[in-house]
Amino acid sequence: MTDNEALSAKALSLISHKLRTPLSIINGYSEAVLSQAEKESFSPFTTKALEEINKQGSRMSLLVDKLMAFNQVITADSKNLEKQPVALKELIKECASKVIAQDEGVLPAQPVKGVKRGTFVEIDCSAQLTLLANADMLRLAVAELLENAIKFNNKMEKIIKVQVANHGDSISISVRDYGVGIRPQDVSQIFEPFYQVDDYFTGQVSGWGLGLPMVQRILNLHKGTISVVSDRGLGSIFTLSFPL
Repeated sequence: MTDNEALSAKALSLISHKLRTPLSIINGYSEAVLSQAEKESFSPFTTKALEEINKQGSRMSLLVDKLMAFNQVITADSKNLEKQPVALKELIKECASKVIAQDEGVLPAQPVKGVKRGTFVEIDCSAQLTLLANADMLRLAVAELLENAIKFNNKMEKIIKVQVANHGDSISISVRDYGVGIRPQDVSQIFEPFYQVDDYFTGQVSGWGLGLPMVQRILNLHKGTISVVSDRGLGSIFTLSFPL
């Protein structure tokens, strides 16, 4: 790591830690006050304002967590990377449950008549398949791809398919979504730090633009590769390939 890279990593770490304390106070107090809403007979405006403060505070906490995760990944050393056999199906199920839970509050509270709603992750992976990898980093990579598959999909029903295959000399994990897809001019840039794709239904989506660069770094640490195939309007397939 160069001196400039080390300085940038230190700055990211400092920013992350400095933001965490005030955010925990904001979230803690807003939740505490909201729990007293009925007892205190708050006005509808006050209740709505408190809910929005808590919602945005929670969202900011997730962004800070992402910033800290990115910093940990870029400062990791492949030579000292701890690896262990990871049961892939179990790890993917864990990641899917987490990202679906985070997405629950995004869809409209009232269902639309005749329209199926929700996020569904279909996993095609042998229960016996394992990979020698750093479990925490692998969890970060899979969760990031699942989060993106949800984020770039404005449908009431979001279907994500995860397929894991053993090719003899490598194991691949493919995450397919049926969202908006990626424009050809963006594909070559999405792995650049802080680059964000403008999305046609939300403008610029929330985030740091660090997720995919973090995934690529995780694959580099495992001497693997990441690739993407995407059609605008039809969705994307991201594939992680790990050598055996």
